[in-house]
Amino acid sequence: MMMNTGIIPFMTNLIDYAGLFPPASLPLETAIRQHAAYQVGEDAWMLGSFVIPATKLTELDPHLPLFSKERPLVISAIGRKSTCADECLEALRADLKEIAAFRERHAGLVKVGVLELPLPSALPTAELLAAIADGAVQHNLRAFCEVTIPLGNDWERLMLGTLEMLSAHNLSNKAVLGLKLRTGGVLPEAFPTPGQVATVLASCRDRGIPMKFTAGLHHPVRMFRGEVGTKMHGFLNVFFAGLLAHAHFLNLGTITEILSDEEARSFAFTSEGLAWREYSLSLERIQQFRESMLFSYGSCSFDEPREDLQALGLL
Repeated sequence: MMMNTGIIPFMTNLIDYAGLFPPASLPLETAIRQHAAYQVGEDAWMLGSFVIPATKLTELDPHLPLFSKERPLVISAIGRKSTCADECLEALRADLKEIAAFRERHAGLVKVGVLELPLPSALPTAELLAAIADGAVQHNLRAFCEVTIPLGNDWERLMLGTLEMLSAHNLSNKAVLGLKLRTGGVLPEAFPTPGQVATVLASCRDRGIPMKFTAGLHHPVRMFRGEVGTKMHGFLNVFFAGLLAHAHFLNLGTITEILSDEEARSFAFTSEGLAWREYSLSLERIQQFRESMLFSYGSCSFDEPREDLQALGLL
């Protein structure tokens, strides 16, 4: 069965392989060998970066012979967690030092292009965001800030406040900071509701903030999963919602509907692009938004998403 061409720009480099992280929690040697194998497999075009904490970069040294200048190891480095702005800046400096030393040791074999930095669980200051952006620029990194605010009663106020700070920074600086949204975990309380995800998608769209995602997006379409005891977001739901929200300036209710949709047949790829109900998007526009606003998502499995797409007849 030939796949519709609309899925190609949608899935290109979409899945960052995060096999080191729960629930897979693979040993580093296993995870990096898997990643190397995926790079030469027939679905390598869907593979994004290898996700690894900056603190573990030195542990990759013995495994660099798996890669080459023609097929380098592309990395998204995860920054250290912190509890306050001063601690965050100290951790940032240490992470950037690790990245620079790793690049120097393996020039030509590695590309560390992204830094994913958890912010302290409070509203960030303009000074903190400026320092993060400056460090990222100096080391030729695209930085995504992960908001670590708990999903409680004050979540929306603090999330929107953080997005306002990111937006103000991006408007006044050449170095643009993106947002990394956590869409799940190993416990039910780690999963934001469709309404919460829609709030972030719409708010980032309105403020021109680039996004990437992590956790809980193993499967294409939203469904209940017994292993986590709740409904998991689907990566088709999340990226269709984000792409169509940008293209059609969808309201919050429609974005929430897309995120809540549990019918696989609602999500269509065609030779011209993609469609959900009456909303469509061309191949060129999919590629445009994927390369500028909606980058990728981290998954501890590269196999599950592809197997599910095959089961749906999309691959």
